[in-house]
Amino acid sequence: MKARKGGFTLVELLIVIMIIAILAGMMLLATGSATDSAEATRVINDLRGMKGAALLYYGDHMEWPAVGSVANALEPYLDRSIDTNRYDDPRVAGAGEREIIGFTLNNSAVMKLGVRNKLAGRQREAGLLNATGGDYAAGGYDVFMNMR
Repeated sequence: MKARKGGFTLVELLIVIMIIAILAGMMLLATGSATDSAEATRVINDLRGMKGAALLYYGDHMEWPAVGSVANALEPYLDRSIDTNRYDDPRVAGAGEREIIGFTLNNSAVMKLGVRNKLAGRQREAGLLNATGGDYAAGGYDVFMNMR
């Protein structure tokens, strides 16, 4: 029998390449999920900021901001402007004990189904609602939160 020279066989190289490809694929899936989760967290934090600004506005004026001018009314109470590339003009809806504030997602990064599914998964803990005050559901572009 011949003595084996140093080096790897083609089969060994193919197995190593396959293992690396599988690990890379798993990492890409995890990275996409983490990006969606981070985007959902940003939406929730933006909603909480607007909710706080709306409550401060109510404390000063004893009424909620008028429909159509919510962004302008809340601007002095926010630490940063509402990103109109990501969200439509925020809206205050409801009456009596059920006022809600929110917006419509309008950016392709925010509108991805993965982000909306993450929002739906967190709807209980974050108190997310749809535009009519019902539970937020995956696939919805309107994201609201109770103000009281």
